Amino acid sequence: MSKWKLLVEGKEDKDFFNSYCELIFGKNKVEVYPPTTINNQSGDGWANLIKNLPILLAELEDKSIEKLGIILDADYPPDNSGGFSQRYDKVTEKLVAMGYVIPNSPKYQQGDIFTHSDGLPNVGIWIMPNHQNDGMLEDFVEKLIIDTTQTSLLQHAVEAINNLPNKLFNPQLHTSKAKVFTWRAWQDKPGCSLSRALHKNILDRNQASNFEAWLTNTFK
Repeated sequence: MSKWKLLVEGKEDKDFFNSYCELIFGKNKVEVYPPTTINNQSGDGWANLIKNLPILLAELEDKSIEKLGIILDADYPPDNSGGFSQRYDKVTEKLVAMGYVIPNSPKYQQGDIFTHSDGLPNVGIWIMPNHQNDGMLEDFVEKLIIDTTQTSLLQHAVEAINNLPNKLFNPQLHTSKAKVFTWRAWQDKPGCSLSRALHKNILDRNQASNFEAWLTNTFK
């Protein structure tokens, strides 16, 4: 079992970022897992991630974990403490309580890697989509879709959503999720997972250079 840990919000995030880490570091180098794997937690999501963060920070202290990265969505205000600034404050509060040094402002679009006052291992934080704007994983994924055929499908997904007679989802909060899920439904394997899209080079990692630099530096 790896001592390099990447904490994410849920199962689909786990599958996607596990594939991402395999492409960068090799198989089984980084263990990616959601909150449900911590003390048999009953639920995933950003709130459970932040709630259980002190457990992982304590494992850094006793050296059960050697390196720790954290990825969560910014989402959108005013929903459930949404928005980049609110989520950044929520997660850094836990780090401050454990002795981590937080600068006056985030490293926008670069991701943050925080040091500890007593020399414990650094902790890396990336808030989707780009460590600056409000949004979520699907907004990040959308920026990796640049192939002409794929962007055409994505545009058709936008048009389909705009022409829906009724939107049962909240357009302010979940339009990007609806867009990417619709785009996934039209792949050669309908419902194609984000993990598969990454491995099949449907998503262009060159468009995520800042994120990859943060991920590499977190686990270097």
